[in-house]
Amino acid sequence: MTDRLREAIISGELAGGTRLVQAELAQRLAVSVTPVREALRNLMSEGLVDYSPFQGATVHKTSRAELEDVYELRSVLIPLAVREGVKNITTEELDAAEELARQMESATDPIAWVELNREFHKIFYVASRRPKVYELLARLADLSSLYVGMSISGDAERRARGDDDHVEILRAYRCGDVEAATQVTLTHNLDTLDVARDMVEELEPPTVKS
Repeated sequence: MTDRLREAIISGELAGGTRLVQAELAQRLAVSVTPVREALRNLMSEGLVDYSPFQGATVHKTSRAELEDVYELRSVLIPLAVREGVKNITTEELDAAEELARQMESATDPIAWVELNREFHKIFYVASRRPKVYELLARLADLSSLYVGMSISGDAERRARGDDDHVEILRAYRCGDVEAATQVTLTHNLDTLDVARDMVEELEPPTVKS
C-alpha cells in the first residue's frame, strides 16, 4: 500500500496539496482503512505526506526553496559518505547495486525507475557504515524522489545520463577511487537539481512585486 501511494504521489496522480482522507483512499483502493493509515504514516516519515490538525494528511508540495536545501545538504554529505563507503562497501553490495542499475536501464515505467534509483543510492549510503550519515541521506533521498521524478519527466535525456552516471559510480567504487566516485556522484546530484529547478519554477506561481 505504501508503494502504491508513493507511486501516485511521485507520478503526480496525487498532486501536491491534495487532502488524503483515509476512508476515501480505502474505498478507492478497495482495501480496509488500516493499511491506508499505516501507508500514510510511512509516507509522513519519508516527507512525502504532511499532516496538520486543521487539514489532516495532505500530499507534500514541492518548492524551489526546499529543492535547493535538499540538494545542497546532499552535496555536503555525499563526500563524507563516499569516502567511507569506498573503503567499506562489500562485493555483495556492489553486485546488488549493479543489478539495480541493470533494472533501471531496462525499466519502461519512469516511476519504477525513480524507485530503483532511490534503492541504488541507499546501498552506497549504507556502505558508509555511519548510521547518522545514512539516516540523513536516506531521508533526503526519500524526499528528493519527488524532484527526481520531476527531472526525468521534464528532460528526456536526463534518465539516460542518470543510467550512465550509475555505471561510472559503480566503476569508481569497484576501483576504490574515492576522488572519481565523489565527483561523479556530485555531478549526478547536481544534474537532477538543475533540471528539477526549471520544472519547479514552471509550476510555482510568479512572485508579485509590490
